[in-house]
Amino acid sequence: MSDITTAIQDLYRELCIQAHGAAAGLRGRLEQERGQTAAEYMGILLVVAVIIGALIAANVDGRLADAANSMVDKIAGGNEKR
Repeated sequence: MSDITTAIQDLYRELCIQAHGAAAGLRGRLEQERGQTAAEYMGILLVVAVIIGALIAANVDGRLADAANSMVDKIAGGNEKR
């Protein structure tokens, strides 16, 4: 039983050492990256533009406007459709 316990402890210790080394390496790499902010913002803007383009192409704005008008009419009590 102690052999299994010792083997598990050794494996755990080795895993902790490797995780610490990986975290230290990642931390060092992140500290060296400069000028990435502009590229990241451009990527975010590209994703937002693609999403907005897809919404416009799917005529979601018309559907949303119709749904909003319908809800306003229901709240106001006029033109209620059931």
